[in-house]
Order: sequence, then C-alpha cells, then structure tokens
Amino acid sequence: MRRVLLSGVLCLLSVSAGGFAQTGHNGHTIEKNIIFPDLVVGGGVNTQIILLNPQPGRDVTGTLFFFNQDGTALQVVNNGQTVNQVSVNLPAQGADFVTVTGVSGTSQTPTVGWALLEVSGPGQGQDDPRTRVSGSVTFTTTQGTTTTGTVGVVASRYELGANKNIVVPVIVQGTAVNTGVALVNAGADPMTLTFQLKDEGGTVVQQAATVNPPVSPLAPGHQTALFVNELFTGFGFNNNNFQGTLVITTQQEGLVVTGLLTNNSLLTSIPVVVVPAQGSNPQTRTVTSAGFTFSPADLTINAGDSVQWQLDSIHNVLEVNQATWNANGNTSKAGGFSTGFGGGTVKLDTPGTYFYVCSPHAFQGMKGKITVQ
Repeated sequence: MRRVLLSGVLCLLSVSAGGFAQTGHNGHTIEKNIIFPDLVVGGGVNTQIILLNPQPGRDVTGTLFFFNQDGTALQVVNNGQTVNQVSVNLPAQGADFVTVTGVSGTSQTPTVGWALLEVSGPGQGQDDPRTRVSGSVTFTTTQGTTTTGTVGVVASRYELGANKNIVVPVIVQGTAVNTGVALVNAGADPMTLTFQLKDEGGTVVQQAATVNPPVSPLAPGHQTALFVNELFTGFGFNNNNFQGTLVITTQQEGLVVTGLLTNNSLLTSIPVVVVPAQGSNPQTRTVTSAGFTFSPADLTINAGDSVQWQLDSIHNVLEVNQATWNANGNTSKAGGFSTGFGGGTVKLDTPGTYFYVCSPHAFQGMKGKITVQ
C-alpha cells in the first residue's frame, strides 16, 4: 500500500510550513520562498508549475530546484533539456508556466520528489521580491492519449518559526475513500516528528504513529508519502468508517505537509491547518542591515518574542505609524519603540502589525514591518 502511494497516488499532493536559520537543505534559502512538497514526473503524469507576479512595478527572478525523495538532485526534462534546476523570470504583473517531465528511458513508474523556488535578490523595505510570488502546481494523469485525472494545488510561502503544529483532516470510508499525506524536511537538520490521531470530537485515539520503518527522524531534504492507515497500522479506523484529524508536530525548521483525499480513482487536495504554538518558549529573531535595507524587512513572530537588530553604526530603528511608513517619513509614533544607532532588542507582547524605519534613511525606503501573531 505504501509503495502504491509513493509511486502513484500521492503524486497529486502539495502545502507548506523552528533555531531560526535562514537556510535550509543544501544551503538553500527557505524563508518566505515557495516550497512544493510533492512533485511527480514520468509514468503518465504531466506536471506544470505555475508562478505569478501579479503586482506592478518590479520583475522577479529566481531558480526552481528539483529534489528526489532522498534530497539528491532530481533530473527532469524542461523544454527538451535534462536539468535539475530551471531559471524563472517573472515580469511585473506576469506569469511563468514551467512544465517538467521524466527523463526518457527511465522507469515507467512515476518519480516522486519535491521542489523549491528560491527567489533572487534581497528585500527592499516593504517590496520583498519573495512575497510578490504566488505558486501552484497541476498534475495531470494520462493513459495513452486519454486524460484520466487532474489535481491542482496552491503552494504556500514558507515562514520560519511558524509551521510546527499542522493539522490534516482525515476521512476513511471503506476501501474506496482514504486520506494521505506527503511530508518534506526542507530544513538543514534532521527532523523529529510526532503524529497524533484524533476523532471528530477532538479525543486522541492514537497517541503515536506505528508505521515501520518509522518516518521520524526525517533527514534533511527527505520526502515521504503515505496513507493514514499506514501511519497507524493496526488501528481499525472504526471498521473503515472514520472522520477526525491528524496532528503533526516538530521542533525543527523546514516541515512542509500536503494532504490528499482519494475516492476510488478520483483525487482531490485537502487543506491543512497551521496551528499557532501555545505556551511556547519566547524566541529572539534577528534583523540585520544590508546597505540601506533591513533583512528580513518583513518578519512574523509570536507574541512574547523579541526582535534584535544588528545594524551598521549609521542605522537605527524608529517605530512609526502606517501612514508615515507608506510615505517614507520618520515621524515617531507616540509610545512606539526605538533603538540607538547600531541596533538593539525589543520585546513585543501585543499581537498586531508594527511599522518601523531607519530615521536618517527613511526617505531612501529603509523600512521594515513586524507582524506579531
């Protein structure tokens, strides 16, 4: 059953997801970039990645990297060339459609892996090129010249520190309806995962996964896919009539999860839910200066976390209201936070959006934003 899912069924899966390292597997940047946790090529599957840059004013460039399930480079065919990465160029208000297929002469079984879009260039104040891009992927299965099914999945932008508790809806009905998940560790470190099955009333019915060999720890760059009844072998699923949730948690950075509901030969993606951490230990996030920009310029943290600015000696931090921020002004917000030149640390306890600038260089667009959730 697991082999079937890895080679065929979960080829139509895709969703995204803390140390707060900026880099992930093989040194690639994952913060605010888009990760496609399930990619399939060959074996009668046609895959197209769709990238959009809908806003005016700025082109975006980047590279799509393709990986096997073991994190090694995945060879695909794009525009007649065998490659393991593809350069993309998204004009302002434009799009790019990247079609990939399997390498000729390889196995007729679909090859499953994952992909990462790494956007080029730093953020510029509010205009971070990574946050401009949206992505989705479509998988079309064929038998000869006949299309037998298509699934489209919207990918999510990765947020460091945000995705450590993920919930997937579960439906099992007889032998026809089942729920599967695909998981990838896009981070730089081995990942310990815990799995918990709950019924629709929220009661825990399985405290831990019983799959053998175990999924956890998941090595950096590795991807796996399996059905819920493979995760919890031996559980009856109420004689194959079960509705509830699968809760997946980790303490490491890089988890990306996708869900898929199968109904005989019909396939559909299902949403996963990222649950904010409750009672987690406060973290300190670091913002640096790169020329006349803050990096990262758009930061999301949890209430109670701190932000430490490590800046060049010519830069400081001054909280302003949104109108001043939009106008590249430097009038301080009443009661707002500030740091001296060279930076400092501020603890933020109240959820909301905080706008700040470098007071002597605000007119040059040196500004940042913090979202406290």
